[in-house]
Amino acid sequence: MDYSILESSFKGLTSQEADFRLQKNGKNVLPSPKPHSKIKLFLSQFNSPLMYVLLIAVVISFFSKHFSDTIFIIVVLFINTTVGFYQENKANNSLAALKKMVKIKAKVLRDGNEKEIDSENLVEGDVVILKMGDKVPADGRVIESKNLKINEASLTGESKAVKKDEGAKVPENSPLAEQINMAFMGTIIEEGEGKIMVTGTGLNTEIGKIVGLLRETKERKTPLQKKILTLSKQTAVFIIAIIITIILIGYFTEKSFNDILVASLALAVSAIPEGLLPAITVILTLGMRRIFKQKGLVRKLIATETLGSVTVICTDKTGTLTEGKMQVSHVFTSTKELLSSNFKNIFKNNNSNGIESHILALKIASLVNEAFVENPDQELEKWIVRGRPTDQALLMAGMQAGIYKEELETQYPVLDRINFESGAKYAVTYHKFGNKKNILYALGAPEIIIEHSAFLDIDGKKKKLSPIELKKLFLKVNTLTEKGLRVLACCYKVYPCSTKYENLLELREKMVLVGFVAIKDPLRVDAAESIEITKKAGIRTILITGDHKLTAKAIALEIGLHAEKENILEGKEIDLLSDDDLKEKVKLISIYARVSPSHKLRIVRALQNNGEVVAMVGDGVNDAPALKIADIGISLGSGTDVAKEVADLVLLDNNFRTIIKAIEQGRVVFGNIRKVFTYLVADDFSELFLFLGCMVMGFPLPLLPAQILWINLVEDGFPDIALTTEQETKGIMDEPPRSPKEPILNKPLKKWMVCIFLISGLAAFFAFLFFWKSSGQIEKARSMTFALMCLDSLVFAFSVRSFKRTIFRKDIFSNRYLVFGVALGLILLLGAVYFPPLQKLLATQPLSGFEWLIILGISLVEIILIEIVKKRIFSYNKIK
Repeated sequence: MDYSILESSFKGLTSQEADFRLQKNGKNVLPSPKPHSKIKLFLSQFNSPLMYVLLIAVVISFFSKHFSDTIFIIVVLFINTTVGFYQENKANNSLAALKKMVKIKAKVLRDGNEKEIDSENLVEGDVVILKMGDKVPADGRVIESKNLKINEASLTGESKAVKKDEGAKVPENSPLAEQINMAFMGTIIEEGEGKIMVTGTGLNTEIGKIVGLLRETKERKTPLQKKILTLSKQTAVFIIAIIITIILIGYFTEKSFNDILVASLALAVSAIPEGLLPAITVILTLGMRRIFKQKGLVRKLIATETLGSVTVICTDKTGTLTEGKMQVSHVFTSTKELLSSNFKNIFKNNNSNGIESHILALKIASLVNEAFVENPDQELEKWIVRGRPTDQALLMAGMQAGIYKEELETQYPVLDRINFESGAKYAVTYHKFGNKKNILYALGAPEIIIEHSAFLDIDGKKKKLSPIELKKLFLKVNTLTEKGLRVLACCYKVYPCSTKYENLLELREKMVLVGFVAIKDPLRVDAAESIEITKKAGIRTILITGDHKLTAKAIALEIGLHAEKENILEGKEIDLLSDDDLKEKVKLISIYARVSPSHKLRIVRALQNNGEVVAMVGDGVNDAPALKIADIGISLGSGTDVAKEVADLVLLDNNFRTIIKAIEQGRVVFGNIRKVFTYLVADDFSELFLFLGCMVMGFPLPLLPAQILWINLVEDGFPDIALTTEQETKGIMDEPPRSPKEPILNKPLKKWMVCIFLISGLAAFFAFLFFWKSSGQIEKARSMTFALMCLDSLVFAFSVRSFKRTIFRKDIFSNRYLVFGVALGLILLLGAVYFPPLQKLLATQPLSGFEWLIILGISLVEIILIEIVKKRIFSYNKIK
């Protein structure tokens, strides 16, 4: 490639030139989809059957010459629309903000050094380093390919990965699928590694050229939202049936048909929970925001609800249960053990006698390594090291001993390499070794490396590897792994330059074993406590790791997992089990060691076949299948782009504790949905009971249409929005997980709602009868019944805050949003009773202090009875 065309070089751009190009040409981003039109969102609030009912009510009341009712219904219609618009707009804004948190990183060469930057800051001429699992961040010409294969299905539709060739001559205007010397934005590195020089960014990429044809996928309704929609429709059918019954009774008792019809329509509008679906969206979105504050990024709305049902967490230990701050603790060979604390002193004094094998081991660990220092010219304390935690530890150990990767690669240029992959459990590099020789270095799991070794390095001398030496070395490996250390073995083999091979793995035979490197990774301080929380919450934690079983066992014992022989299974043992056998086996296993990604897939499926709701943690490209089929796929923030792409939850801090916080919020979310549903439906049913009773007994209408709608405004306008913000976490992680099949309206809730229906309905009916008979004024009776119904709704909002705790507690006013919402409701109630324009509109009369005492007394008796029933029901039937 002619680098002068882009005024660049194989070493990339300078930071100064990159900044200049960024200012000149703009960021490497595609145009964002147009934000939701607020006008369209507002108008969409009218597009619902409930709004159609309101409009019909407007027409009927107008032609019936109920002009005050007509005006008021229009006002209520507008207010309900505004509230719905506010809720959905807030949810949309939150979702948009969360989506912006997902950043694609890119490794580039700037000022001759590797650096990691946001991909949006890439410019033409940048040299980008690509590795397996990366998403290509911009269009570019391939300038180096080491078995580089790219899946371009997102662009061409072809699922088979395309092998790239930096030297290929491709005719101009060739189809994208045939451009084997190019890499395109948005495609995925499936195998190998390479470098590209950026030729197009943003709209100048191939995907940018067709961006006008792209549409962001609309978020589908979650299963929970669908359940709510179905439940709302069933509730609406039930309510309409009662309304029709009221109309028929009113008609046959010779009451004014128009009056009954308008009142019934108002009653239907009030009783049907039209605010439920927007409230659900807000609850789910608020849950996402709370999880984000806990360092977890929920990528899919559906995950917010599913998190609360998780019964099993499958996790690796590195970074989640441990600090992810790996350090080399030992290097040992056949002659002696060298502690990391001695590295600096030995090399400072140039004393390498008797430790030649240790030096070679650190050199191999530095060369067979993907980590790099982004800013090597700065002071040690300011170094930014990128790469896998294990690679970072090995690189830093080498530098501590005076061994620098860049210098070694200059002395021994890299000819070929196979990077570490969790399935293979090793990495290999092939270097030039003098004028006539090449050398192969390998680093990986001890059992894999030893299997391919025939000799032993003893401080520069090669000796045949005897069974006695092997036994001795394995004994030492087991001793270290039992302490929870990760142990890697390293080896080499020298070849003539003329050696031919198809695959680098062909050269991995009869190698010379050099020694072992032990790495420690301290447990997080809260790891054991986190596991204890999951146990109390009825959640199994399963450790799935590529490490040695003794390393995994040591960690498991330290954090409190069962680690007996029957609780541990290795990958090679999984291979011998059928799917049915594995399904039975997983019931007892808490530790899986030396597993590959394919094993993870089988483990997840086996657990799901046992009815478990599985959360799977992964970070590699080969973890993607297991993350995808898990009920909740969880990617580490440090994971590959592919893992993050399929994950439902990204751990921004890689901490296991964040998973627990996310599950806790998932449970809170479902609890809040139940609370809002109960509040909107249960209390409204009392109005139906009141009307039905009055119609059967031949009494006058207990409430006028405008009064019914005002009650709806007081109840649904503010308190239900406030209930979406509830944060009842006390004791929530002491309960077992909820079954995904459990309905929102379970048996305990049904019982409680029926009791509320009877208690509030009977209280309202007899109160109306008492007010009417004692005063002899129907207007006064309606005014007092109206005030009672409003007050009941506002008080009930505090009762429904918790199904497990009484309303009579110190922190009952801790939800300031609810307090504010109820205060606004009280202002609306008092305004309706005492403000002359509203008195005329609602046909209410002012109430005396004594009348308020009667209303307060009735409401207090109601809430005491409701609380007694609540305690009785939920103390024997816990909400799951």
